[in-house]
Amino acid sequence: MNDRRRGLEWFWLIAVLGACRTPEGEATGDEVRSAAIEIVPGSIVDDKVAARGDPVDFKRFQVGPLTPCTINVYWDNPAIDAHLSLRDQFGGLVAELAHANGAPKDTIGPIPLKDGTFFLEITAKKGASVYSVELFLGDPETMGSEAVPWPE
Repeated sequence: MNDRRRGLEWFWLIAVLGACRTPEGEATGDEVRSAAIEIVPGSIVDDKVAARGDPVDFKRFQVGPLTPCTINVYWDNPAIDAHLSLRDQFGGLVAELAHANGAPKDTIGPIPLKDGTFFLEITAKKGASVYSVELFLGDPETMGSEAVPWPE
């Protein structure tokens, strides 16, 4: 009887330890649009997403008059399985992009956007990565550095 009980105790211990995996990331508060972190042209915002623990991050930015918008996302772990969605202030999908496995950078745009608030949704489907977001308002190809400082 003691051997059977001891066997069951070991079974439960192994089951409990197996269920307590270390998370890949930790939620940072920007998992919903209402808590999105603001990004501004001319600066780079760093963050991390992880399929386990912090699968979604939202970033927010404002656009004035009709202007081209380009968003670059640089990945520290290019093997992450991730998805990028650009959404308007009502949550409507404006553009989306599935991360190409192994690519160190993803780009959305240039895409013309008009007056309003927009959200970049970054979703980790498998794995984890630190990433950097770079925002350009205006066409960086034709405007060079003048595309960065909007708004003045």
